Amino acid sequence: MSVFIGDLMAVADDGVGAGGRKKKRGKRGVGKKKKETRGVDDKSGRERSRGDDESRFLTGPSAQFGMTRRWEAQQRESLRPEFLRKEKWLPPKRMGELSELDFLRKTMGMGMIVSKPWGDSYRYDFICDTGRLWKVQVRSTETRFGARGYAVHASVYVGRKIVGLTEKDCDFIVAYIVSRDIWYVVPVKAIVPRKNLWFYPDGSKKGAMFEKYREAWWLMTGKK
Repeated sequence: MSVFIGDLMAVADDGVGAGGRKKKRGKRGVGKKKKETRGVDDKSGRERSRGDDESRFLTGPSAQFGMTRRWEAQQRESLRPEFLRKEKWLPPKRMGELSELDFLRKTMGMGMIVSKPWGDSYRYDFICDTGRLWKVQVRSTETRFGARGYAVHASVYVGRKIVGLTEKDCDFIVAYIVSRDIWYVVPVKAIVPRKNLWFYPDGSKKGAMFEKYREAWWLMTGKK
């Protein structure tokens, strides 16, 4: 007990100055200069203060405007056909469905009224109303075969037999080269009895007979 009381008296003495007056205590940290955190800018090589680092986190209309612009650019990029197809694991049927969406975007953007028949057992994918009803089969490809050519099927399976499309099945085969964003609008009567169509957007020594149908939407709309 005596040791404990002695300690308390020593602490009390530290707070008392000469004449029994209390010692004045200054505020903590007063008189001490705050240290400024500095680093080195990687690009300019000059020193930068904490204020420079904090400028990266500015808020307000300017910052929000910049974020909106970046977000809109990312959204536009994500809607590009080649972006949608970066996932190589997608099965062929899913890839075909994406091409059908591209067809809808393209034709409806031109003012066509487009309808989708119920089910997938028909030999056409869409009905396009341009004042007249057209039955359209959509085909797509990404991969180049050979030096320059791209190929799509102009046929369907009937059991185990491959049967070429005719005018009884559809009016047009619309072929889409995804990687080039190129469309071919080919009348079926111009391809019979072919079961495969080859397209040469860069030209061919043998001749590119379907190039005249490149972006030939006027065949459906009646307007060049």
